[in-house]
Amino acid sequence: MSSRVVKWLILASVLLIAFPVVAGASTARVAGLGIQGDYIKDYTGVYTYLSNMCCIGNVVYGELGNWNSDSQTDDRAVGAFISNLWDGKYGAFGIHLREEITQLGQGDANTPVDADGAWDANSNTNHSIDLMWGKKFGSINVGLQLNRAYGRLEGDPLIYDGGYYGIYNDIKGDVYNTYGPVDLNYNRNVMGFGGGLGFEVSPKFTLETSVLYQSRTFLAKDTTGAQYTNDGSGAYLLAARGMWQWQPNVLVIPVVRYFSTTSKVKYEDPNAEEPLTDAQKTPIDDSRSGWQAGLAGNWTLNQNDLFVLGGTFGATTYKYKNSVDGLSDYKYEDSYMPTLFAALETHVNSWLTLRFGAMQGAFYTEKTTNNITKNVTKDHYSWFNMMLGAGVKLGTLQLDATLDPDFVHNGPYLISGESTSTMFPKVTATYTF
Repeated sequence: MSSRVVKWLILASVLLIAFPVVAGASTARVAGLGIQGDYIKDYTGVYTYLSNMCCIGNVVYGELGNWNSDSQTDDRAVGAFISNLWDGKYGAFGIHLREEITQLGQGDANTPVDADGAWDANSNTNHSIDLMWGKKFGSINVGLQLNRAYGRLEGDPLIYDGGYYGIYNDIKGDVYNTYGPVDLNYNRNVMGFGGGLGFEVSPKFTLETSVLYQSRTFLAKDTTGAQYTNDGSGAYLLAARGMWQWQPNVLVIPVVRYFSTTSKVKYEDPNAEEPLTDAQKTPIDDSRSGWQAGLAGNWTLNQNDLFVLGGTFGATTYKYKNSVDGLSDYKYEDSYMPTLFAALETHVNSWLTLRFGAMQGAFYTEKTTNNITKNVTKDHYSWFNMMLGAGVKLGTLQLDATLDPDFVHNGPYLISGESTSTMFPKVTATYTF
């Protein structure tokens, strides 16, 4: 046996002895399984299906962040779900303190809102408040959410230097030759509301429905009177899923979702030396929407392990129109018919949990339409994505992490001499009581 393999086995043995664990529930757990969180039972599903608020129990979590390409940690948070205040008489409460506002209906800012990776365009890092409440009324569960983010830019003049989002220095000139105004639109004021209902249809079947809406605006202006505003932008998500206990060891989960996000940039300058053209008066339009319907089976194996198998059908549309430059007017459409996925979570022993999962976009189609040149291109292929994850328990604190794919082959640098880009790209800590 080579010395490299021996070193790796020694390290693995040390890890098994040092870090006892049981499987937990967190955004890192879901990411390590490599599948969409709607199709498994996990407390993080509450960010979409708000009626789960009454059933989570008591949880304190820490999103320890994602390691980004700039060698920095971002997307951190601390939050809690508490259901035993006043002996639960007034329901369960949730509070979340976040570095970045989350993707619509998700528990962090780095999770896509749809199975094929369609992103909510929001990039607001000025998260202000996120509150949740839920209560059980007989066979009906109710959940509510309020979230808020605030940001506003004013200056003399507002300068876009490539380093921060503002208005280009030549505010009365060719201001649209920079992405500043468009980027600014993704750092905006957010006022979000959400509501969810859960119905215990039968002892073996539960239906969960949810509606999330966010009003998204911004204002950036300088002392000359010129300003950029958000013109009628908003975002919403409609979702429903069922939980059917088909067999004692098989849970079947059907899911239906629709989302839409709209972002617009409107430029105004009442003191401009030259009147604004019709093109300059037309807002820059940036919108996304998509639908999805899918089904998954959750198998309980060997009492504690989990195997998930399923598939989704759906499509997304992305539109971008900039009347000012006269060059950007296109529509991007994709469809996945279907996306298949599978994942395994296994208890190596009473201490350690390992996870892996993959998604395969079968018969995937991308279509791009340039509305100016009338060119249309289509790309047909099957994409593949796989994730790895692990969990350890330190006393009463559960740590879940995603793993660099090269880690299982190389180990850390001190063992193999080979480097992995980031050993644990995402880490979440969870404490239950």
